[in-house]
Amino acid sequence: MKKKLLAEFLGTFILCYLGCGAAVLNSDLPLAGPLIFVFLIVGLGSGFGHISGAHLNPSVSLAFLLTKQMTIKDFCAYIVTQIIGALCGFFCLYRLLNTLYGKVTDLACNGYGELSPLKISVLDAFFFEFFITCFFVYVILCNCKKEYAPFIISFTLGCIAFAGGKLTGGSMNPARSLAPALIMGGVALKQVWLFILAPLCGAANAAFLFKLFNCECKKVEKSEKDTELVELNSKEN
Repeated sequence: MKKKLLAEFLGTFILCYLGCGAAVLNSDLPLAGPLIFVFLIVGLGSGFGHISGAHLNPSVSLAFLLTKQMTIKDFCAYIVTQIIGALCGFFCLYRLLNTLYGKVTDLACNGYGELSPLKISVLDAFFFEFFITCFFVYVILCNCKKEYAPFIISFTLGCIAFAGGKLTGGSMNPARSLAPALIMGGVALKQVWLFILAPLCGAANAAFLFKLFNCECKKVEKSEKDTELVELNSKEN
């Protein structure tokens, strides 16, 4: 378990420090943010996936809990570790940006209204975060055990980042949203509730859909096998 938690800490730290840091430093390049996360997630998934599953996100861990792929004890440990990793990552990023530019005004905080580049409303922001998290986590649940999972997950995240960057920042990750909000305070901290609640609701819905479709697939497979047995028995008779 210690190795899993260390992997979650390091993975979340790298995601926030390098991923969000590179996005902030290259904010003048529209394609930089999405492409950075595409390549970074491939590396993180390949490096830590075989150890902890490379959740790096409380929303993902919640979905695994609800689909009975992890215990409540492990879930709580993962959540705490991910939040600590995100806080450490963003604190190091804050120190770096403060050294480079002086006063830090952009720490990749998620937001709506005045904090959104396109001034998205709170209702639209909630639905958007709910929807993209549901889709993203569902893709993870369906492909997490496949050998090429890091590529599927990273490409999916990249597509979402292209759409979400100008709206809410495309969080899908309560730990990634909470950490910079705690450091920056102010409006970002007041709005962070949405980027905790909406992704968790989206993840819960993804777990429901996964179980629903998975059960249906099993029923179809069982029905097909029963039909084959019936046909085989009829031929033998």
